[in-house]
Amino acid sequence: MGKKIGIVICNFNKRDFIVNCIHSVFNSSINDFEIYVVDNASTDDSVKCIQKEFGNRIMLLINRENLGGSGGFNTGIREALKHGHKYIMLMDNDIIVDKKAVEELYRFMEQHHEVGIVGSKVYFMDYPKQIWGYGGNIDWQQYLHRDQYKNCIDGVSIPEVSYCDYVAACSLMTRTDAIREVGLMPEENFIYWDDIEWGYRFNEAGYKVAVYGKSMIWHKAGGRNAGNTFIHYYMWRNRIRFFLKILSKEKKKQFAETILKEMFQMIYSVNLKGETNIVKTLMYAFDDAVHGICGKAAEGKILPRPKVCNRLKLMLGEAESVIIKFNGDMEGLGNIIRSIGNVSEKIKISITVQEQEKQKVAEQFVDSIVQTEYNPEMYDKHLIMCEHIFKLQDNMRQDNYIDSWCNIIYSEEDFTYAKSFKQTEKLFLLCKMGQIV
Repeated sequence: MGKKIGIVICNFNKRDFIVNCIHSVFNSSINDFEIYVVDNASTDDSVKCIQKEFGNRIMLLINRENLGGSGGFNTGIREALKHGHKYIMLMDNDIIVDKKAVEELYRFMEQHHEVGIVGSKVYFMDYPKQIWGYGGNIDWQQYLHRDQYKNCIDGVSIPEVSYCDYVAACSLMTRTDAIREVGLMPEENFIYWDDIEWGYRFNEAGYKVAVYGKSMIWHKAGGRNAGNTFIHYYMWRNRIRFFLKILSKEKKKQFAETILKEMFQMIYSVNLKGETNIVKTLMYAFDDAVHGICGKAAEGKILPRPKVCNRLKLMLGEAESVIIKFNGDMEGLGNIIRSIGNVSEKIKISITVQEQEKQKVAEQFVDSIVQTEYNPEMYDKHLIMCEHIFKLQDNMRQDNYIDSWCNIIYSEEDFTYAKSFKQTEKLFLLCKMGQIV
């Protein structure tokens, strides 16, 4: 009988991160585990470094080609399944685990036999008290996934245990018996939406999916492919493929209209920023999804992202103070505040909220001034939060608007562009609807 837990860590070109990750695992409060490191054909010296640092303390599996996140994890899962572990844990290479993270997931699984997968509470590595991920649910009306507590500062309002549709593969534990029943991760995804689809399959098989707050990790997420359209291709293609596989024929018309409207909003938004290569990649992703093309993207579909003007930076200029009129979207507010901070850490941020929202917002954004009065004339700049800048057609007036994705309209040219949105959207829908339904 092997050790109770097989820990699979997938690596691609993250030499320094993977070494720190493995060290943090070896510092765990329990040691009833074996570590399987899967290298996805790294082109840096990850393999040499891992071998030198850890030798035979780990099992190193080297793929001849990059199989993506799901393919890399599956390489490790297949090997771990041979060794009699009761549980298999997956980890990304760019995480640091708390000393008790592994033990807490193990104890939880031992006490909750109805649970097939349990995930950790994941914090941003650069913002150690801010939640990056804590499970999430599939929205069957808008056909997307919604992460729970994203961007929230950890506190008493965050439950210790939450049951959900999926947990992030950057740190999860699953039962070996459940994997044998449900199957491996959807390798055809290559990356993204694979953990969401896996969680869906576990729930469909009768297992519960949970997150457990006593297991904590820190994740250096984001920026991995900021210089190209990698994330846009895989996120959109795999999302569309997932719903096309799951939905009945009767629901596909509503899905088509919903997804195409959202896609067009994004196309129109990134075009405003001058990011034309994202537009091209989104069309490749859509076309591949509806034609059942999966796996690693074909050459020429993931494109470089040349530097374009930072419109938020341009709008803020030399401002030292800014007031944001809050619309109730906590995750969006977190994105906006972080983006303003990236422009300048010296800008003082005030947030105008409804009285009933004041305490909650103040708890989450402790470095900002939270108030109920909206007096834009007292600040260098002001921003009105909205659901999306192109959903303001009916009540839009000349002002400064920002949405949860930090799209902004503030100039005369922006407003002229925004007013053409509806008509252009109709033409786009007419061209694309038939390809899905």
